Amino acid sequence: MAKVQMLALQSIDRYMIDNRPELSAVLSDEIAKLRTAATHLLNKDVSLTMLSDWAENEAVNITYLIEADSQTAAIIDGMFRMGLIDEIVLYTIPVILGHGKRLYQSPLPEISWKCTATRICTDGTVQAVFCRSN
Repeated sequence: MAKVQMLALQSIDRYMIDNRPELSAVLSDEIAKLRTAATHLLNKDVSLTMLSDWAENEAVNITYLIEADSQTAAIIDGMFRMGLIDEIVLYTIPVILGHGKRLYQSPLPEISWKCTATRICTDGTVQAVFCRSN
């Protein structure tokens, strides 16, 4: 079974950060590594039915990556509701935006997650990796 991974960048007050050109070199390198490691990059046009089929029938070493931003937030909401996301890679940038769009717009179904890794980047960004625990 393949893995579906979501990458999200958020501020301390949990607003999504879309302006990626302004990110630090450290964080840009981190994102590039995740993209390179992924077998397939997903976008807002992915069919959830097809993704469900692919994820079930692909080999274990296949990784699908979707990056959370204002354009993919709706499809990611659907992915959570269908139980398609296996791993969340969450970067919290040390800034308070005070406004913007939050990734989770509406209440999601309860899903248990386990934090499998945390670290602080040299620019102060905190990375946390969560895997579904069920």
